[in-house]
Amino acid sequence: MEKEESVDPERLLQCPYDKNHKIRSCRFPYHLVKCRKNHPDIAAKLATCPFNARHLVPRDQLSEHIATCMDKIFLEDEVDNIKMNEK
Repeated sequence: MEKEESVDPERLLQCPYDKNHKIRSCRFPYHLVKCRKNHPDIAAKLATCPFNARHLVPRDQLSEHIATCMDKIFLEDEVDNIKMNEK
């Protein structure tokens, strides 16, 4: 997921709990909370990315996701910029 993809609040995202649900980006966090309660069996199999709570991945793929998460790269770039500005 590229950073630019998450900017459009009207962009439709697929729910990780129910593939038939297409949710506007601006409503996605609220939908995740609601849908997680309705699908506890699926929720137990998914892990939340520490860099973006919208990223829900199978537990066995979390390490791979963390290594390649675009939000991690974005945060690391921001930290590097802050460190450079402090010098």
